[in-house]
Amino acid sequence: LILSSIDTSNLLANTMKNSASPLLILLLTFIGPHRQDVTAFQPSSSFVSITPSIRCKHTTSSLFGNNEASTTTETTSTYSPSTSFDTIQFTEIDASNTPPNLQTILTSLKELKSGSDLRGTYAAHANSGGTIANMSHLIKQVKGEGNGVALTPFASHCFGVAFARWLLQREEGDSEEQLTQRNYKHGANALTICIGRDPRLHGERLADAFARGAESVDGVTKPVRVLYTGVTTTPSMYEFCRSGKCDAAIIITASHLPEDKNGMKFFSSEGGLDKSDIDELIVLAQEEATQWYDMGIMPPSSGNAGVLCEHVNFLPYYKETLKQAIGREVDPNPNPAKPLSNLNIVVNPGNGSGSFFSDLLRELGANVAGSLHLTPDGTFPDSIGVPNPEKKEMVDETIRACEECNADVGIMFDTDADRSGFVLPRSIDSNGVCSSYEPLNKNRLIALLSVIFSSSNPGSTIVTDSTTSEGLTAFLLQLGLKHFRYLRGYANVINKAKELQGSEMAIETSGHCALRENGWVDDGTYTAVKIIALLANSKGKGSLLDLISELEEMPFDVEYRVKAKDGLLETTTAVFESVSKSLEEKCSAEKEWTLDEDNLEGVRVRLSSGGFFMIRQSLHDPVISLQVESVCEEYARSVALSPLFELFSEHAPVLDLSAIER
Repeated sequence: LILSSIDTSNLLANTMKNSASPLLILLLTFIGPHRQDVTAFQPSSSFVSITPSIRCKHTTSSLFGNNEASTTTETTSTYSPSTSFDTIQFTEIDASNTPPNLQTILTSLKELKSGSDLRGTYAAHANSGGTIANMSHLIKQVKGEGNGVALTPFASHCFGVAFARWLLQREEGDSEEQLTQRNYKHGANALTICIGRDPRLHGERLADAFARGAESVDGVTKPVRVLYTGVTTTPSMYEFCRSGKCDAAIIITASHLPEDKNGMKFFSSEGGLDKSDIDELIVLAQEEATQWYDMGIMPPSSGNAGVLCEHVNFLPYYKETLKQAIGREVDPNPNPAKPLSNLNIVVNPGNGSGSFFSDLLRELGANVAGSLHLTPDGTFPDSIGVPNPEKKEMVDETIRACEECNADVGIMFDTDADRSGFVLPRSIDSNGVCSSYEPLNKNRLIALLSVIFSSSNPGSTIVTDSTTSEGLTAFLLQLGLKHFRYLRGYANVINKAKELQGSEMAIETSGHCALRENGWVDDGTYTAVKIIALLANSKGKGSLLDLISELEEMPFDVEYRVKAKDGLLETTTAVFESVSKSLEEKCSAEKEWTLDEDNLEGVRVRLSSGGFFMIRQSLHDPVISLQVESVCEEYARSVALSPLFELFSEHAPVLDLSAIER
């Protein structure tokens, strides 16, 4: 502050003339250009805030001492909190006085948010030693290689601390009655958090880091206790909470994403955490990361020693709840101990967490000898890769397995078994020989499940995502049901169903399905329970596909994904807004188009032939989705794809249009 009041330009010249120390020269060089702005940098009230538009210097050189030449230029940059900090690397300080290495870490924690989950590319670091600067470098390296945001054991540790603190903070405002109702089951008045994971190998390292972080939190009124239940499913974690086996839970999974990805989903006794809850966790995780940055060291890790906390095995309990559900659903049930003894079922969990479901069905009497990929394996070694019931390869191999053993149904799960898909025979002869297997997914799955509710809950509401077909709406009306089409994203659909009186099911075309009777948790295994019970109750009465024969399906149903070349959400947002405006204006001039005024996401246009097309922006990726449903490909090309290609071509410099061009 003293030096800032000196005429540094004259002082610097005299200092250099007299051969002063290089350190003093460097200090005066820094102060001189900034003297006029000494009071401009005021600490922000929140260390994560970002000034929308600032004057700064950025450099293309590495912050970690490589020998590459660097260039520095001055620029004015306007960006949002989601802007990549590799684009603008601060050489001094930013508007919140946050050091560059720390800002990189804090930003990466925020960028892990994916709706109501956390997701990123797994990036390992040393089990012990290392500095926060190393962590910052690792995060930048992952992003620089085009792999997005890094999910590290350090980040997992910070979120373990954050989740424990978040849970304890919620209790501070609880009444005595509420605290009593929580009824802590484990330990002497302990807050208990259960950790599970899918088979990905790096899930164990992340689980250990999370456990160490959570257990490091000292509760004012109770200690934090962490349990590890190993490989399990996402819906099972909520069951453990609501059954009182734990007070909160987290599963480490990236669902159907590639094996190098991982993530986290959080649960309390009230259900899954929502987006605002995740925002609160991020702030708490950033506070924890800042404390480690101030100390300059990394938190301790168990390394290759596994997950060092109390181990439990809760999955058998969850398995038993599903068995009981099948027993209730099968009616009449002449053999309560073996209600599925007349069924031949192929289970394909794709080496994921749903592998236990085959054993469950066998114990209930089903023949599951034709099942495949039943061993959980995080390398996903078989032909389909990471399991996804929407993936053609998984559907095709399940069909082949069903054909080989004359199966009544084939069941597919994604990695963490919160989604399912099915394969059913179109024809069954008088001898029970099945043939012409077809997938039961997307609109078909919604329609068949709705048949069940048209009988059990007449007049109820079915909430779906925005991409369902025109034919599905008509089919649900024929069943006497109401159809509410809402925003894409399973959390959006579930929350809307909770709001609506008389709703019984929230389901996406992706296979995410949550039922009121099951506590609104999206559960692929419980969806399978409903389909299996319907099959058992309808055995000998023809194919289940006959129950949805009135569902109008268009021969051409394709989704195209238009990607931003720079990989930035800001790019797709700008393009989407422009194309949407042009599209809505164009609707009045196109005879074949009718704008869907009731649509709540993107732009949906009905075609005079009976199909539709719609564009919407992806929730998490720099992608614009274009879905077209039409009577044939030629009509889709002339009436929808060609006009849309013209609109998107106006933004060709920033878009990859190859999907539509093909």
